[in-house]
Amino acid sequence: MSARIPLKRPIYTLHPGSEKWPAGLADLRDSPDQLFVAGSLPDADQRVAIVGTRFADADGLEFARQLARELSRAGAVIVSGGAAGIDSAAHLGALDAGGKTVAVLATGLINAYPKQNAKLFATIAENGALVCETEGRRASGGWIFLRRNRLIAALAQTVVVVQAPSRSGALATARVALTLKRRVFAVPSAPWSVRGTGCLQLLRSGAEICASAGDILSLPTRGLGDASDESQGPVKDANDLNGLGSGAQAVWEHLRWGPCHPDGIADALDMKAAEVQEALLTLVLRGLCRQRADGNYVASGS
Repeated sequence: MSARIPLKRPIYTLHPGSEKWPAGLADLRDSPDQLFVAGSLPDADQRVAIVGTRFADADGLEFARQLARELSRAGAVIVSGGAAGIDSAAHLGALDAGGKTVAVLATGLINAYPKQNAKLFATIAENGALVCETEGRRASGGWIFLRRNRLIAALAQTVVVVQAPSRSGALATARVALTLKRRVFAVPSAPWSVRGTGCLQLLRSGAEICASAGDILSLPTRGLGDASDESQGPVKDANDLNGLGSGAQAVWEHLRWGPCHPDGIADALDMKAAEVQEALLTLVLRGLCRQRADGNYVASGS
């Protein structure tokens, strides 16, 4: 059973040469001949695609939503694919901030896929746009999503992969982005997490590390654009330990004394290596520490 998207305004068609035709699509060898659109494609100096697995864990979903929220507050338009998991979290984060978001759908703008996102898609159409290359396709083959992914990469200037296994549509989006000379970021993952093996592959291949919105915007983690305005909501500062487990707090306190390798942290705190790696990943995702080129970790601001 499909669910119809409850759109308030009619779908219209854009063609190359139209005033609102996205300039980035010209970079594709197989640029589409038309786009079906619901809503209004927003103008912005910065368009960031946030993509990842449909089967994300709670931490990945929270990180993607917060990342989109902070980028939106700084004026970026969030682009994603409307899928369950990381994509939906990214769209929701932009909407949380009152920002603009674009969902590039593979199967059309009439019947929602996935069907549980019908109301989300309607909200996106009121606060940005739904876009599709061809109307009325069924979700019967992976190739239609790969076609969709190239549009995501072309519409954005920056692509961020939050969580992705080694075989993932998000990795296909990143590969297209690299060929189009877009900036590609990956969120570091624990090496034992199957949800993040694709992100580790990207990092080994030269993708940039994303641990906070500041990495994307080339600004400090604190005070992203207008994000520091209280009316826009709170921004985490470099000493915000709320919600951290005891292990992560202990590792953070240790890092305040100076750079340290994970092995040294494990010895000093009598922790297992896996526990240290998990704590460091949590701290990196929260923007509370970073890894240096020499493999040592330091507390943020050091």
